[in-house]
Amino acid sequence: MRKIALFLFICAIPMAQAQVDAPPAYPRDGAIKMLENEHVIVWDISWLQQNYPIHRHRYDHTGVYYRPGDRIITSNEGEAREVHTQAWNISFQLAGVTHTESGISDEPLRAVFVQIKRQLAGAIELNSSMPQFPNDAPLDRRSNERVRAWEYNEGVSSTDVSVHYHGHDAVVVWFDTDTQANVHFISRGAIHSSDIPTAAVRVFIFEIL
Repeated sequence: MRKIALFLFICAIPMAQAQVDAPPAYPRDGAIKMLENEHVIVWDISWLQQNYPIHRHRYDHTGVYYRPGDRIITSNEGEAREVHTQAWNISFQLAGVTHTESGISDEPLRAVFVQIKRQLAGAIELNSSMPQFPNDAPLDRRSNERVRAWEYNEGVSSTDVSVHYHGHDAVVVWFDTDTQANVHFISRGAIHSSDIPTAAVRVFIFEIL
């Protein structure tokens, strides 16, 4: 039994070392950095038909897929699975995952991902009667301990232009067509009257908690 245990321990060393030494998920071919500050890094990503090296996700990340597509995801243990992802799905993944992903569809899967660089931070509370975002009923697409994802689409149009503030940092991802992604950052405590660019077809707001 000691020999078996020792063998399993020795075999586990290269795997653990690979997880530590694996390069970060981005930058890579098909990934374009859209924005970076002390809080987040935002990437416009295409899963191209090529073999990507194994990588490790250094940060929690969230985002939205805006073009459908297929890919093969292979775990650090060598287990492969084929995945189809629809457009407008919301993604969230905790840091620490080690794997590789390769696009396999003629039209690549595309997404905007927000890597969260900072630790959890509490919301700013203004001492006033001013409402806090969201105050105009966007769709609640995803909520967890790290992020809240809101969506404005053709079925949810904001007519409320009242002044409000943001208790949390937020990344706004909007599309002026179905294929053109745009992004900007809103600092917590910011005060304004609208979060929706006038040319937007779809708007996603990722509050960073």
